Amino acid sequence: MSPRLALYGLLWRSALAQVHPYAHRLVVWLTPVLSLVAAALAWKVYDLATGARWGANMLCSLVLLTWTWGFLPGAFKLNSPANAQLTPGMRARLLELASAVWMLCIAGLAFANAGSASDVVLRVVWWMVASLGLALAATGSGAGSAVLLAIWPLMGLPSVIPDRAYAMMAHPAFLPLLAALLLLPGLAAMRVILAQAGDRHWQLLEKRTVWRDRNAFKLRGENGLLLSWQAYSLRLAGKRRDLGAMLLHGSGPGLPLGVIALSIAGMGLFGLLLVGFMRLGGYPKAAELALEMGWMWSLLPLLLFQLHTNLLANLTDMPAGQPLLRLAPAMPATAPRFNRLLASTALRSSLAAWGMAAATALLCSVLSGAGADELLLVASLCGLALPALALPLRDHARRPRWNPVLQWLTVLALAGGCLLVALPIGRLLALPVFPTAAGLAIVLTAFLVSRRYRSTLRAPFAFPAGRLD
Repeated sequence: MSPRLALYGLLWRSALAQVHPYAHRLVVWLTPVLSLVAAALAWKVYDLATGARWGANMLCSLVLLTWTWGFLPGAFKLNSPANAQLTPGMRARLLELASAVWMLCIAGLAFANAGSASDVVLRVVWWMVASLGLALAATGSGAGSAVLLAIWPLMGLPSVIPDRAYAMMAHPAFLPLLAALLLLPGLAAMRVILAQAGDRHWQLLEKRTVWRDRNAFKLRGENGLLLSWQAYSLRLAGKRRDLGAMLLHGSGPGLPLGVIALSIAGMGLFGLLLVGFMRLGGYPKAAELALEMGWMWSLLPLLLFQLHTNLLANLTDMPAGQPLLRLAPAMPATAPRFNRLLASTALRSSLAAWGMAAATALLCSVLSGAGADELLLVASLCGLALPALALPLRDHARRPRWNPVLQWLTVLALAGGCLLVALPIGRLLALPVFPTAAGLAIVLTAFLVSRRYRSTLRAPFAFPAGRLD
């Protein structure tokens, strides 16, 4: 290996280590597994060429996700003024590596999908441009949110695209030409993200901190509905003397089950309104797309379930969790009771959130006109999301928290592993693949939950006292 490639590998691992010590190993293991799962499923359903295209799309997309939410934030931390003084050439090497990874992924997506149908090309175009917006937003630049807002209509309302432009997307040279046109904006975005170390670095770091603190699950008094619901549920928990509910209330306003229930209901209503708008808008292509793909919008509540489990898994690191830390027992003798209450409450809350998300997904699928096969697929996908129940069950005192992106990828890898195992089982026993994979996911969830529940109970204490602010 040449010295330059060895240096690139060192910088890649160092940047990912800023996110999690084992991030590089997890990415190296998860990326080929999920790519093979996507390729195998497409090969089984369609043909070998489609399987190869799906595998290439999954590979490039996972590398782009790692680059966006793993490498770039870590490289941003490495590009500090102190490191710039110690290693003057590091910023240039980071710029080269970031640009090379992004350009290779964009080129892979462009050539893998060249000549595909217009709706497929539209999603690829959205993802290629959105990668720059996500990269800018992840490192604190306000331009990222502007880019994402500008391109959102491409996915939500494809009927606004002129018919001539929609037909041009199917040309084999469209995606490679677009990838070439994106090179200059991509290089400019890299220079904004990895700015010259100095005051600009600290300004971007402060912007990212402020943006992270202003998340939707940290109430600041603006939303009267959520505040009134929070007060009502807290009074109800106090009246019933529900220690578990009061425990979640002490950990932050975004974690009680009532908040996630309102969010899931709102997301389901949003999906129904969007599908109805597309079907009643008078655009034939949009109506056809809503009829064929409307059941996929019903899976949006599952994303909120995953988000809820991620928040529960990382509640010790959130500023709102400081009151909960002060409730933790100081003596190890009382730790099992507190840990049991914490683990059982988190498990019940996650299971209830999954039940509401699955019920909303099935109801939205029925109302959007899905058939029996689509309903079975939605139910199977709900079952494949079950391994996320094990995320909140961990030893918060001794185990380091995972990056949220790695948690999402881990759940995807578990679901992909169940699908891979279900392929030969279904072929051998003449069973449908997705329901078989859902059954395997349920068995795997039971095993992981029981094991991690015991690990939580064996913890010497729920939270270390050193984490108090």
